[in-house]
Amino acid sequence: MSFNPKEVRLGNEVRKQAKENPMLLATEGGSSFSEPSKQLDIGDKQRMAGPGGAFAMELMQNPELANRVAQFEQGYQQFQLKKMQLAAAGQPQKPEPKEKK
Repeated sequence: MSFNPKEVRLGNEVRKQAKENPMLLATEGGSSFSEPSKQLDIGDKQRMAGPGGAFAMELMQNPELANRVAQFEQGYQQFQLKKMQLAAAGQPQKPEPKEKK
């Protein structure tokens, strides 16, 4: 049996591409799944939803910060309520519609 080294290399390339790009991408349940490469709950503390995620974690773990934020929110709500009350009091009342003759 004779073989051509060029054809063997080409066959190996085709096999490699087939492994990298399978014909069927769907799996049971309708989506693909890949195993995580490491334990996601341990280790990488930088992997968060941007600065908002880091702040949320700090807010959950630091009672002093949670208290300061709660006080700010309460003051902000009072400010907004007062602003709405002043705006409502400062608006002129609608004139009575004139009767048509």
